[in-house]
Amino acid sequence: MRVLLVLISFGMIAVPALIALARRDLPRGRRIGTALVIFLAPAAALGLIHGVPELDGRALQNPVAWTTLRLVLSGLALILPWCLYVWLAGARR
Repeated sequence: MRVLLVLISFGMIAVPALIALARRDLPRGRRIGTALVIFLAPAAALGLIHGVPELDGRALQNPVAWTTLRLVLSGLALILPWCLYVWLAGARR
């Protein structure tokens, strides 16, 4: 079950990056840069979770609030690539 959840999570992160990489209306360098930004953006949210002791589950005060923030950041890590894809692939003038 854990493997299935990891594959689903990776798919939710990798698919928008691959779609951005497959676009033909932008130069190759810009497509690669956009795909890298989309693919690496969740690492910032997950890195914040593991970098802040309170978010890592060692909160001494207000553990429920820190747990809630940890859940919000985890959910953000899964939808952030799609939001970035839509924002970066918006209409070009």
